[in-house]
Amino acid sequence: MHHSVLFELFLILTAAIIAVPIAHKLRANSIIGFLIGGFFIGPFGFGLISEREDISTVAELGVVFLLFMIGLELSRERLRVIGGRFAALGLFQILVSMLALLGLMIVMEFALPTALVIAGALALSSTAIILKQLSDDRQLNTRFGRAALAILLLQDVAVGPFLIMVQAAGDAGTETSPWISILLGFGAVALLLLVGRYLLPRLFRYIASLKNPELFAIGTLFVVLAASTLTEVSGLSMALGAFIAGVMLAETEFRHQIEADIAPFRGVFLSLFFMSVGMSVNVDVVYNEFGTIMTWLVLLLVIKTAVLFVLARAIKFETGSAIRVALSLAAGGEFAFVMFALAAQNGAVPLDIAAMLIPVVAISMALTPTLISLGHKIEEKLHPKEEDQLGKISEESEGIHQHVLVIGSGRVGRVLARLLKTRNIPFLVLDSDAQQVSRGRAEGLPVYFADGSRPETFRAAHTDEAKIAVVAMGNPHATEKTVALLRQHYPHLKIFARAQDITHIGPLSRHGADAAIPEVLETGLRLSDHVLAACDVPQEDIDAEIAKFRRADMLLMNELAPRMQRKQASGDAKGSGTKDSATKDKS
Repeated sequence: MHHSVLFELFLILTAAIIAVPIAHKLRANSIIGFLIGGFFIGPFGFGLISEREDISTVAELGVVFLLFMIGLELSRERLRVIGGRFAALGLFQILVSMLALLGLMIVMEFALPTALVIAGALALSSTAIILKQLSDDRQLNTRFGRAALAILLLQDVAVGPFLIMVQAAGDAGTETSPWISILLGFGAVALLLLVGRYLLPRLFRYIASLKNPELFAIGTLFVVLAASTLTEVSGLSMALGAFIAGVMLAETEFRHQIEADIAPFRGVFLSLFFMSVGMSVNVDVVYNEFGTIMTWLVLLLVIKTAVLFVLARAIKFETGSAIRVALSLAAGGEFAFVMFALAAQNGAVPLDIAAMLIPVVAISMALTPTLISLGHKIEEKLHPKEEDQLGKISEESEGIHQHVLVIGSGRVGRVLARLLKTRNIPFLVLDSDAQQVSRGRAEGLPVYFADGSRPETFRAAHTDEAKIAVVAMGNPHATEKTVALLRQHYPHLKIFARAQDITHIGPLSRHGADAAIPEVLETGLRLSDHVLAACDVPQEDIDAEIAKFRRADMLLMNELAPRMQRKQASGDAKGSGTKDSATKDKS
């Protein structure tokens, strides 16, 4: 049935308005709602739209905006959360999963370019579904959450090379060598990065100086489409250009404003793209190839779960945590749809194979929340529940008062705990990392497994009776959140916090810390002591220089901590006021 483009858009939006709320009620992600809605109005559902070519251009814009937003999230600030071990976990997850899937497809006699594209697409997970689930469950700041975030960020970084791989695989049957295509692709990307690094920031500073919000939004759309057009003209995909534009703009001061401006366009075009994917689900293929689809689904989940479990154990995750990471990231992701759509267009993947694999990815994504929940339950069975520990904390610390509450039992927290123990000062230590808890317990320290950023944890640790709270967590954002909660609920507490560096002191002070100590300061001073001594500098000169440096650094810290100064000034004024009133009373 043929309709005008506007009427087809009306049908698509109507289906989205109906399908997405139903998906939410079923506790499924919006993407699943779009896919289902697209299927029902498509040629293999009720047939309301039979010619998808009419909206293919708009659907391609959805891919462009998806890749632009992925690139925009890859700022150095976000990539900084990836530690060395987690980076290795993310990188090896992609490589080993690809190798395992590639080997399977070679045995099944797939052509090598086709097998590479399919393996790359299936190796990735759903950033949208997993991060939303972790955020809803308040798990992003846990060790498990940081590992999942690191893997997903590494997968996002892999998007650029994968797009070039899809393009090269499509060119594999032409006269041009695929290796030449890859080299040309990387050359075009390098040129775009070079131009973007010097021109984009200047362009946006000029637009911002005009103070016209509409022009700013237009400028963003212009950059996205211009970069996409450049890569398309170079023989690459439009999506790759959008991704590179996002990566470059992520390093500018305008990133947050761009995200806000692009969000409405992104939502509309993404919904159109996923609805378009839903329309391409051929019910005849699903019916005729049901056994094959289920086999691929099981193989995908088993292979990725096994790979992730082995790699997580290799970086010292406990068994339950490794199972949870593996199950949470085992399913496919939304970028697989992008890769299959592009690969089907340029011939890298046959249409019938792409039609069979799209339901595999869609079903696995629908199972993602269930897999995350299952992994959590398995971890809780193998390791103690935090809720169970809260009762234990409250019971074992009954009667404690004027104690020090230490949140975080890493290298900083354990040093402090040992010193408190030698002076017989009462204290409790909380940590959400089971391995750190076990290590602290082995040293005879009162370390408990609990999320140190939740009000119920504070109550269990009798924080209302505490004298001092020390936030020694390694995650800067979690530290700020914990300091703010402590200050909000326990204004009497003296709060000392571990700062990441000098620049972190100000935010911590504004959130309520009485003092924030940079973790690198004393390490640097002690190291300098040894180096200067080895350079034959007299010890008294070394001590004088270090004392001078420490005084200068303390002055800088006080400038960066206005709250502490105000509090001290207020305390001094209050104290002098008390003395004056006492003097008046005596007189």
